[in-house]
Amino acid sequence: KIKKTTKIHPMSMPTKAHWSLEAWRSLPARHQPVYKDKKELERVRSTLEGLPGLVSFAEVSALRSKLEMVYEGKCFYLQGGHCAETFNHCNKESIQPMLDVMNIMKKVISEYTDMPVVTLGRMAGQYAKPRSSPTETVKGVVMDSYKGDIINCNQADAKGRIPDPNRMIQGYFRSAACLNFIRSSTHVNNRVSGDMLQRVRMILGSGAVRSCFHPGMVGFGDDLKFKHLYNEMPKIEEDQSKLAPGENFFISHEGLLLDYEDSLTRCETKSDDDDAAKTWYNASTHMLWIGHRTRGLEDAHVEYFRGLYNPVGVKVGPGTTPEVLVKLINRLNPKNEAGKIVLITRFGAEKVLKDLPSLVQAVKDAGLKVIWTCDPMHGNTYKTNTGFKTRDFNNIVKEIINTVGIHKKIGTRLNGLHLEMCGEDVTECVGGPEKLGETDLSRCFTSACDPRLNFEQSVAVAFAVGNALRAPEAKKTMSLPQVPSVQYGSVPGMTKPVSRLIFGTLFLSKVSQPFKLLDSIWSKGVNAFDTAAIYGQPEGSCEKILGDWIKSRNVNKEQLVLITKGGCSGAESKWAARTSKAQILKDIEGSLGRLGVDTIDIYLLHRDDPSITVPEIVDTMNELIKKKKILSWGVSNWSLDRFKAAVDYAKSKDLVGPVVDSPQASLAKPAGPVWPGTTHMNAEREKYYTTKKDDVSVFAWEALAKGFMTGKWNQNDLDSVEDKPYREKTLIKAYCTGSNFKRRQRAEFLAKEKGVPLHCIALAYLLNLQCEMFVLVGTSKLNHFNSNVGMFDVTLSTKECKWLNEGGELQA
Repeated sequence: KIKKTTKIHPMSMPTKAHWSLEAWRSLPARHQPVYKDKKELERVRSTLEGLPGLVSFAEVSALRSKLEMVYEGKCFYLQGGHCAETFNHCNKESIQPMLDVMNIMKKVISEYTDMPVVTLGRMAGQYAKPRSSPTETVKGVVMDSYKGDIINCNQADAKGRIPDPNRMIQGYFRSAACLNFIRSSTHVNNRVSGDMLQRVRMILGSGAVRSCFHPGMVGFGDDLKFKHLYNEMPKIEEDQSKLAPGENFFISHEGLLLDYEDSLTRCETKSDDDDAAKTWYNASTHMLWIGHRTRGLEDAHVEYFRGLYNPVGVKVGPGTTPEVLVKLINRLNPKNEAGKIVLITRFGAEKVLKDLPSLVQAVKDAGLKVIWTCDPMHGNTYKTNTGFKTRDFNNIVKEIINTVGIHKKIGTRLNGLHLEMCGEDVTECVGGPEKLGETDLSRCFTSACDPRLNFEQSVAVAFAVGNALRAPEAKKTMSLPQVPSVQYGSVPGMTKPVSRLIFGTLFLSKVSQPFKLLDSIWSKGVNAFDTAAIYGQPEGSCEKILGDWIKSRNVNKEQLVLITKGGCSGAESKWAARTSKAQILKDIEGSLGRLGVDTIDIYLLHRDDPSITVPEIVDTMNELIKKKKILSWGVSNWSLDRFKAAVDYAKSKDLVGPVVDSPQASLAKPAGPVWPGTTHMNAEREKYYTTKKDDVSVFAWEALAKGFMTGKWNQNDLDSVEDKPYREKTLIKAYCTGSNFKRRQRAEFLAKEKGVPLHCIALAYLLNLQCEMFVLVGTSKLNHFNSNVGMFDVTLSTKECKWLNEGGELQA
């Protein structure tokens, strides 16, 4: 063995009294090749034992020190590289892009987390792979499965698939060549190329990275970190230091092939005569990990690994129990030394929510010092109909976000990321900035085993983990302007004033820059936002966008009035009511989750089901108020009789009754219900609202009659109505009546007289009714919304309002 005296890191070291290098041979060694020529195997082992180590003890010790900092939360851990590194990867064209992309990822993650990043490549030795089956059948021929270039060949050749021990020597020298390339101080490409940095900047600027992220990435792309990286990316080249293995870059691989690992195990000693002073380490790499299939407590791999000074990773996936995991950690790290054990969790985007929490909690309760990292690749693998194995970028990001959330909830932290990736433009994983589909996989699928993230996808994942873990920025609360452009009213039971112009979010999911639109509306003084569980495509997306905006902008919740609606199915169910207790509770939890709030200011039941008794509904809503899920409630599209019954029942039981009714209301009176199951303002309702103005507020929808009161539609449209699409036909029949054409003519006259747009007259008319009226306006265009604010500049007399509605002679 090679012996070299080096200052030993001041940690407890495994000694010969506790462990022997040969002990693993008496235990079950899983996923090992069967070599037919035992003499040749021994010759290869002897050759490897006589070769110099590929890494030094000092470098391994340096990594242990850095991993202590990772454990303490002072550094982040980034590990990535090929799934199955091949001998053909040992060239500049493959190595350099990997180094480049990892440097860029390191910069991104460091920028977001405000921490240095410890970088490890799955390279210079990742040549062995466990397989689920020892053999495979190719064109009727049964042969050994490909187990990595260090064991057999990738080509479907029965002879070439026979395990060959000489490949271990090839693997050693390929690893040495790869390391030599990285270590070299003479080659000109030891820094990220300017062309690649410009490419990254182009990707960021195009919006491709922003657009591909999971919905949990709140406000991504609008934050200062993103903007700083975009501006500074071209300067990374100037700041980049040389890559120095053992200092700022380390190598790693799965320690699967025990004959190879054993042969490259070296002993660091202070004294040849003192066994207690001997420290064993694997000199083939800085860090090794045990795979999910080879980590049995009584198996050879665990026995071998437990005696090494190197940091040891452990893959943790489905089927792992808390009891076994705790025992395994104690077996591998009996001294409970920080920086020794790296747990690499790999469950899948959905399974991680179910399986990981109990494991994290058990390790935490046991007081074990481990580094938690996430491998979001393996658990998200699936096979396409065309036979390609692939992974969905969205699920990869989702598992990262879910894992971060689990650790935050338990009070631990995600310390690192473990990826199968490359720096080339392969097409092996679907999704990401390029929006690759399954049909793209055949274009450039070059992996020897499982699919890897390509250059753009890798950079995007760095942004994902950085954003999920970013150091919280001191956010300024976004408050309403000192001089608003709108007027305010009051809703019974609400202590906050409510803008009489309420922004309706029905079209928000169709807006290209929704945050910009919402920012502008808030800047006008509008503090009331109306949404619904069924708004958007997919349903609920409008709530989600609104909630993300509230969080991203740190909107002043003391001023914000959040209104949403439930109790109604979507279009596929023809807007059927959902007002049983179970349905209401389910809807409210969904809305709270999408909006990201604990309490909704005003919750409206969107439809009514007369088969559900009024007492049951009122009691349910009061239960929600008591639990502080909502502050007040109301209804939309209920009959006036049912609304009155709810008010009366609540009063008799000293409960909170509905304080808002939301019917269609406009200067243009519809010929009947505009849509199935809806209600509209009539004389009876207006009279009731007027007498109860201290108890009931009115939220008017379709206040401009879907554009009729802006000049949309004329007599020709009515004459050809049967030729129109269903939606337009319905609206024309509802609003294009003789009486409404006359109302619009009168409004046009007043608009011309007062020098204001037609629609401002129509909206001002509603505000001048004697009830407590609020106007809902939904639009996807900012200029349209801004023009509606002009209604507050319009003054209408009582006589003008009466004339607009009823006609006759307009008297001064």
